[in-house]
Amino acid sequence: MSLLAETAPLAALCAGGIGTMFLVAGVSKLRGHDAFLGTLASYRLLPSWSYEGVAWGLAGAEVLAGLALFSGFAAGLGGLAAAAMLVVFALAMGINVARGHTSLSCGCTPGLVSETLSWKLVARTVLCVPLALAPCFASGVSAFVWGQGVLAGVALYLVWLALVALPPERVPGSGGGQEA
Repeated sequence: MSLLAETAPLAALCAGGIGTMFLVAGVSKLRGHDAFLGTLASYRLLPSWSYEGVAWGLAGAEVLAGLALFSGFAAGLGGLAAAAMLVVFALAMGINVARGHTSLSCGCTPGLVSETLSWKLVARTVLCVPLALAPCFASGVSAFVWGQGVLAGVALYLVWLALVALPPERVPGSGGGQEA
């Protein structure tokens, strides 16, 4: 059995996780267009006349990349697109962190998770690049295995999102806060 065939389930898992991340982010940017437009402008990396088109285009590209990653037959193209966007996002965040503009929202998922810029966030974004590229190397994967892997990746992303987005539960008497 070839190495590519052995890693196909992992590639499908990555496609599901990264695909969900891009689909959720893209839909959030489409739904919260004005908020995302403001975040994009706050980065001050583009000419002001371009923000509207870039905001719509980026959100649409994220949705398409996410759907391509799910598909199995266009997953390689979706992975390349997602990896390219992740590199651009990391560069944009890194430039602003280097400028000292760390109070800016990352703009990753408007209305859902708002994280301010940091080198940690830049590193996490860069670490997602190989995960986005993994589906580019999957070949000869059965639809069943691809579907299972993608669903597992979706589940993993949703668990991560819940851990990040939901407030921690405070148990009375645990010493985690002051009691009334």
